[in-house]
Amino acid sequence: MNSPSNPPTPIQDYAKRTAGTLNAAGVLANRLSLPAGLPDKYIVAWTLLRVSFDHAASINSLLYHHGIELSGSAFALLRPMNEALKRGAWIALCATDDQVQTFVTKDKLPKVNLAEQIEQVPPFDEFPLFSKQHANAWDKFHSFTHAGSQMVGAYTQGESVGPAFPPELIIEVLNHAEAIAMMVVQIMVMIAGDFDPDLGHAVLGELNEIVPVAKRPQ
Repeated sequence: MNSPSNPPTPIQDYAKRTAGTLNAAGVLANRLSLPAGLPDKYIVAWTLLRVSFDHAASINSLLYHHGIELSGSAFALLRPMNEALKRGAWIALCATDDQVQTFVTKDKLPKVNLAEQIEQVPPFDEFPLFSKQHANAWDKFHSFTHAGSQMVGAYTQGESVGPAFPPELIIEVLNHAEAIAMMVVQIMVMIAGDFDPDLGHAVLGELNEIVPVAKRPQ
């Protein structure tokens, strides 16, 4: 396992750069707030978005501090990170007060296609992020989280049992966590901006100036 005395690996160097994006986005998110006395809908949505952001930060931290050694745990967080984002977005944009109360008191969401409902609302009506993700990656996310064949396969590719994810796949995961963190803050701006448009506009402007590592000239 990598320790502070060992030189960083290329994966750790890349994670250090993506950590800079997450830190900058987190600083902006901390400037946002909700007024007191709002319905549970907003508090629950805000909470789930914060959980998603924290999972993204944890993915980055695992890979930054431990490189490939704890990469399996980072991959296992992909589904809960995306699940928290989708639930938070749906509650913020689509849920009724009764549906929110059912979720809070019974831990149940309605048996509907959350992605489909989210993508009927701007800006997701033009960017079908959730349905594309479900079609392209959700089964893999599920397998990583629930110790399925994707995880077993990644741990048995090397000469001994242990994480052996290809470096390019780890880079994709770091880029994905970075993108999800940015999306979380954008949705938080949408929510908070309804109550403080000036602050929301200012934070969004600064957020748009943050260039994700994957899009920077290398």
